[in-house]
Amino acid sequence: MYKLKSLVLEDDYKLIGIHTSLEAYKLAYLINKHFNISFKRATYDLDMTYKDSFAHFPLFNYYDKNWDCDMYLIANKFSDDIPNLKSSGSLFDETQTATQTFYLFSSMKHIDYFIKVEDELDIFDSQHILNTINSIDYIKKAYLINNESIKNPEYLIFK
Repeated sequence: MYKLKSLVLEDDYKLIGIHTSLEAYKLAYLINKHFNISFKRATYDLDMTYKDSFAHFPLFNYYDKNWDCDMYLIANKFSDDIPNLKSSGSLFDETQTATQTFYLFSSMKHIDYFIKVEDELDIFDSQHILNTINSIDYIKKAYLINNESIKNPEYLIFK
């Protein structure tokens, strides 16, 4: 008889929510510049299935040797243009596109990006990091998110 193991994401990570209109690669560049680190685009995106559609959330990662922790930058939103064929009643059919937006965490639609810091030793200086991120032009706001407010924490497992 097999026993199913339940997946539990321990509270050994910090999660930062970021509000900005920047593209993911621009945000990664600015964070790299201000912290002198090197977030790099992961070799994969976080792919999710929504009914008949797929969403690909860009993922960046960085390993910090000084803090001995992995960090991830992940988009909370993915927008895709869906072609919509409409007959105009004329000789030629018109093709229109509709933009469909998907959210990694739909309960947090107001957040554009997350930074997850795997902080097993609890040495992450969150106030310093938040102050620096909030000082970056084009970032409206950044703040710590209570891990208990995440409804699907399994979406934050990137390995």
